[in-house]
Amino acid sequence: MTADSPPGREVWRTNLAVLVGAQLLAVSAMGILIPLIPFFVRELGTTDRAAVERWSGLIFSGPFLMAALLSPVWGWAGDRFGHKRMVVRAVIGLAVVNFLLVFVETPLQFWIIRLVQGAVTGFIPAALAITSSSTPPAHLPDAMGRLSASASAGRLLGPAIGGMLAAFLAFRQLFLVTGVIISIAAVVVMVFLKEPPRAPGRPPSAAKNMRWILAEPRMRLALPGLLLSMAGVSMVMPIFPLYVEDLLGAGIDPKFVTGLGFAVVAGATLIGASLLGRVTARIGLKVVLVGSLVLTAVALALHPLASGVPSMIALRVLLGFAVAGVAPVLHTMISRAAPDGMRGGVTGYASSATILGFFVGPLVGGWLANHVGVSGVFVVAAGVSAACGAGAAVVARRLGRDRDLVPAAVDIPR
Repeated sequence: MTADSPPGREVWRTNLAVLVGAQLLAVSAMGILIPLIPFFVRELGTTDRAAVERWSGLIFSGPFLMAALLSPVWGWAGDRFGHKRMVVRAVIGLAVVNFLLVFVETPLQFWIIRLVQGAVTGFIPAALAITSSSTPPAHLPDAMGRLSASASAGRLLGPAIGGMLAAFLAFRQLFLVTGVIISIAAVVVMVFLKEPPRAPGRPPSAAKNMRWILAEPRMRLALPGLLLSMAGVSMVMPIFPLYVEDLLGAGIDPKFVTGLGFAVVAGATLIGASLLGRVTARIGLKVVLVGSLVLTAVALALHPLASGVPSMIALRVLLGFAVAGVAPVLHTMISRAAPDGMRGGVTGYASSATILGFFVGPLVGGWLANHVGVSGVFVVAAGVSAACGAGAAVVARRLGRDRDLVPAAVDIPR
């Protein structure tokens, strides 16, 4: 370590590497079923197209509902008992759930286990809290960008892996392999992740955390922004396998192409996140946020016009780059604004907003598919993203300069 290195430099870098990798695996595990849900529901005995669409929306959304309800609780528990314990608990819980999926026999059982999957999560707020507590301020935007991007990429990489492996493995074999991989990730976390020092005293209650959020103007931009933007993106996720099926036509297995469609978004998201720090430093948080939302709207709106797999893949790449600039910017704002003693609780609410978006979006998407068709869902999702971009531009202008969006110090309400 050099003389000018900040204290704990190696620790925060190690923590970031472990959390990025473990979060990528954990979030991917939650999403590995996404491209398979309609097909697995059919295998479980439901053959009517409308019924498959309804069950797909419920099963996709189920874990996000439970996670949205419990994330503030797990965030507070991390402030109280240690965030590393919350990370370990979440990863082990996800491994157990994947083993249980091997024994599913009905769509109802599938839905119930997915609810349990959502209930045992809480990885993201703990990971955000550890990163923001142990990372030197100068490196925080880049670290938060990498961590947020790993979550976004995981939500897309999981479906990619699931769709591709489903062409070679049976569904239950895939669940078993996933459980084993997550178990290995749990061991890595237990061995290498270091808990940063906690703020002295008892953390504020969940109610005090909420009062601080409601009184903080930046939170009134960030939390609704996370909810609505994630709802717009996730609205198309449960019907994307059906979109690919329609694009390919009858007689062609859509599983591999569905997985490929998710994979290229994940790859583009990771590449975009690696460029985010430099781009944000040049043009500012506000421009990156608004531009990313508008670009997301354009990519979604063009999906119904795709004439084949190559044009669809090009649009998926564009979507991945666009998505990379939304959640990282908002999470950076939240983490820089939150006080040390309540960072876990505040990031828990931020995680709830994100997850709630992933709960509402698929439900709306499944409902819309029955009324306006699969292509219509993409158009509505594009409208939601465009509205978020316009709203972010108006609110950010009222808040003022970029440096006003990420204050260096705040007070904890008592």
